[in-house]
Amino acid sequence: MMNRANWTPSQLILHRQDVMPDASWQQFQADVARLAKFEPAQYITGVAPFFGVMFKVTSAVLIPRFETEELVDWVAKEQTAARTGLDLGTGSGAIGITLARQLPQVAMTLSDVSEAALAVAEQNAQSQHVQAQFVTSDLFSHLPGRFDFVVTNLPYIASEETPVMDQSTLRYEPKMALFASHHGLALFERFIEALPAHLNDHGTAYLEFGYRQQPALQKLFAEKVPQAQVTFRQDMAGHPRMAKLQF
Repeated sequence: MMNRANWTPSQLILHRQDVMPDASWQQFQADVARLAKFEPAQYITGVAPFFGVMFKVTSAVLIPRFETEELVDWVAKEQTAARTGLDLGTGSGAIGITLARQLPQVAMTLSDVSEAALAVAEQNAQSQHVQAQFVTSDLFSHLPGRFDFVVTNLPYIASEETPVMDQSTLRYEPKMALFASHHGLALFERFIEALPAHLNDHGTAYLEFGYRQQPALQKLFAEKVPQAQVTFRQDMAGHPRMAKLQF
C-alpha cells in the first residue's frame, strides 16, 4: 500500500481511515491475490530496498537480502584505497552499485551470466546516476584484466535444502541465482580456481555463503589458495556467512 501510494509510514497512518479510490482498491485486491499465491511483495511492486535505496527488481534477479548489506559494509570500510572493483554475479546490481556510491574513487565492473539480470542492473545504475562497466560473463570467462577487489554473492544453496525453503523463494526467484551443485559448492570451486589470475597484487576477495558451509570452504581455500589469508565473519544473527581472502 505504501509503495503504490508513494507514502511514508506516517502518511499511511494519517490516511488510514480514508476511503480508497476505485482504482487503488482494484490494485490493492490484485496485489493481495498475488501475495496469496506466495509471490514476493518485491516482485509485485517491482522494487526492493537495499542500503537505504530502492532497487528495481524483476523475476530475472534475486531479491536483495538485508544480510548482504553487511557484506557491502565490510567491503566499503576496507577498500577506501582501491581503484578497481568487480561485483561478480551482480543480479540487480545492489552490491556493485552501492559500492560505487560508497567508494566513488573505484571503477566498478558489474558482471552476470544472465543478460536479463544485467539489464536490470544497468537500469538501477542509470536511475541512481552511477557509472559502471557491465559485462555478460560466466564467472571470469569474459573478464580480462585484474581488480583490486572482487565481491560476489554466488548461488550456494544445495538442492537438498529445498524442503526447508520459503515457498515464495522456491516458486518465484530465479533458480540459477539460488542453487549450485556439489552441495552448493560448485560455483565456489570454479571461482576460487580462477580468482588469483584476476586480482592485482595484494588484492582481496569477499564472498557470502550458506551458514553451514564454512568448514567446506575452509578446506577448499586451504587446498586451492593456501597463499591467501582467510577471515570469516558472522552475520548479525551470529551465523558464519561471509569470508575475505587477502592475497
